[in-house]
Amino acid sequence: MKDNMHYELTSMADTPETFSYAEDYSFWIPMIEYFFEYADSFEIHCWKEESAKFEDIINSLPNVEHDNDGQLLIASGQLNEKAKEFILTRSLDTKGRLKWFSLFLEKQGEPLFSSEHCGVELIGYKLNAEQIAFLEKFFLEMFVGLSGEFDDAYIHSSDNYVSNFFTINYFITKSI
Repeated sequence: MKDNMHYELTSMADTPETFSYAEDYSFWIPMIEYFFEYADSFEIHCWKEESAKFEDIINSLPNVEHDNDGQLLIASGQLNEKAKEFILTRSLDTKGRLKWFSLFLEKQGEPLFSSEHCGVELIGYKLNAEQIAFLEKFFLEMFVGLSGEFDDAYIHSSDNYVSNFFTINYFITKSI
């Protein structure tokens, strides 16, 4: 049995846009880069009104499949080196915010990790113990500013991490 983890950032930047954005995305690239090691494909979702962002994907990664699903524009493809470089270097806009509504990383057609709602909702699917340990330590170090070794009692003692910049709610569910 493996675990699913759901993290939700609850401290948002004050913006006039209808989307909620994190105050800081410094966590996003190292976290996504970690899951590249386990993934073999990706899928990016943009809203229809964000067609310029979607065109950037299509023009930069011409081998991706793309679809129009109602209000969503969807690009998907193999997570090769070119796609990894694109995701790591072109994911943030000029204001330092995540460009895409959703990014899904998959392994053999199964969801592995997703960044949704402009990166404020992060979900790991059927994660092994190593991946869970990485996320728990990563979020403690990134958002709370703690470092070093953590025992399980400390990590699991709270489902609400609070720092100067973020409040993070998380929960773990079992996956069969």
